[in-house]
Amino acid sequence: GVQLPFWCNWRFSDPVLFLAPDILHTLHKFFFDHVFKWCKEVLGADELNSRFHRQHKWIRTHHFSQGVSHVQQMTGREHQDIQHTIVATIVGIVEADFIHAVRALVDFIYQAQSPTFTPSSITAMMSSLAEFHCFKGAIVNTEASRGTSGPINHFEIPKLELLALFA
Repeated sequence: GVQLPFWCNWRFSDPVLFLAPDILHTLHKFFFDHVFKWCKEVLGADELNSRFHRQHKWIRTHHFSQGVSHVQQMTGREHQDIQHTIVATIVGIVEADFIHAVRALVDFIYQAQSPTFTPSSITAMMSSLAEFHCFKGAIVNTEASRGTSGPINHFEIPKLELLALFA
């Protein structure tokens, strides 16, 4: 790497100050790559598809008539539509602590999309993230977090670590 970049003495030149995390590629993609897959693993693809298919159709909301497990790529709007209903979709099948963990992450994602932040909104975001960390053991217990070689017993996920930068 560069030891002394030419801009090192420039005011506000710290990349941490001017490179803000991207909501679509950080939050929504994290949800689809991890949280959604955990839910699909616990419920099973057929049950998840059935529950999304049976949902009431809302105006301006994507209705997944063929289910959601087959979708490989989505728009940010479709990510949001799944996030709107995922907690209600998994209720009744998974244990309460698993639901708490998912709801805490969905709450965090919604809070991070606020156009402005106050000390109380940042505290709420940190609280949601802390709530997830309290209940994330349920995800490990259900073996929902899986890799190519089986269940993963840790949460060393770079995008999860990035969430702390939002708060």
